[in-house]
Amino acid sequence: MEEYLEKLLAQIRCKKARPYIAEEIRGHIESQIEDNIASGMTDQEAEKNAVADMGNPVEVGISLDKIHKPQIAWRLLVIVGIMSLLGILLQKSIIYQSAYLRLEPYMQEMYRLETDSFVYSVLIGFAFMCVIYFVDYTVIAKYAKIIGLLISMMGVLLLAGFFGGDINGVRYSIGFGIFRFSATSLMMFYIPIYGAILYHYRNGGVAALLKSLIWLMIPVLITFYMPNLNVAIIMMISMLIQLTAAIRKGWFRIPVKRTIVGLWAVFLLLPMMILPIMYAFHLLEEYQEERIRAFLSASGDGFYMTSMLRTLSKNILLIGNSGNDVLGRLPEFNRDYVFAYILNSYGSIAGILVAAVLAALVMFIFGAAVKQKNELGMVMGLGCGM
Repeated sequence: MEEYLEKLLAQIRCKKARPYIAEEIRGHIESQIEDNIASGMTDQEAEKNAVADMGNPVEVGISLDKIHKPQIAWRLLVIVGIMSLLGILLQKSIIYQSAYLRLEPYMQEMYRLETDSFVYSVLIGFAFMCVIYFVDYTVIAKYAKIIGLLISMMGVLLLAGFFGGDINGVRYSIGFGIFRFSATSLMMFYIPIYGAILYHYRNGGVAALLKSLIWLMIPVLITFYMPNLNVAIIMMISMLIQLTAAIRKGWFRIPVKRTIVGLWAVFLLLPMMILPIMYAFHLLEEYQEERIRAFLSASGDGFYMTSMLRTLSKNILLIGNSGNDVLGRLPEFNRDYVFAYILNSYGSIAGILVAAVLAALVMFIFGAAVKQKNELGMVMGLGCGM
């Protein structure tokens, strides 16, 4: 049997798959040996016939090699690459707009620097994504807790005033000398790592679930106090979805339905109960309270952007420039409100195409994650999709 396994495994190019394949084939052979002995064969005859029934080891090994050969999702990389290129071209197009030339010189310089920064960030980000993509995710999973702790520690140090990047009380970036990167991007990177952390607690009970919740809450609270409420909510919901998937897959020895219903009830209802209290006792940041007042009253400074976006959406054409002065009237048109810039500069058809490509990318990522047979890959894939 060992000689048969050795020949078979020699055909498997993916070294990490060999132990799992060997275990599975050995199990099949041993099961067949037991059946053969039960039918009256001697031990040697039983093993010889069981091995013979498995077929030619080279042919079987080649067939299994095709199955376990790592598949590269070139379509995903191409779509992300195209989106990255379109993003760069879109940002570069700003400086060729006639409205750009009417801006104050310091504004022109600011947008030019932001565009250059965007290009470098996209190129570095795409390269980093490719590196992470080709790295075996089981290696990342092995050190998931350490990576999670490092991300959390950097977040805590940022809140304590290290790294810089504090503008009007908001911590935007983490800096090491001349190198800076977005603090919220770092915290968002925690989401796929959380999937691997959950994997470490599989086969656990209530205690394992509580530890998983602690790993969930720490980065959410850090992000909330940066302060970035929107990203904190996105992180919380994303990791809750991962935790729900893990519970449904039976990673925890707990009642599945009751636990899932209880988790979502607590995490959805608790903020709704706590938020009014924090607002009443002024425990929120001033800008957060302003946004709440604007949302409730549909007026005030916090409602300015909503009113502006509504005004700029009135004259949008199917194709072509709307004539609205987006660059002069809409702050952050090249970042948070870039979709409004696209609609006004190139028309609603361009906006629909961009939305369709983004939707296709999201569907592809989540589809690939859900179809994953490997449970660790599935949960981490969901985190990447978020």
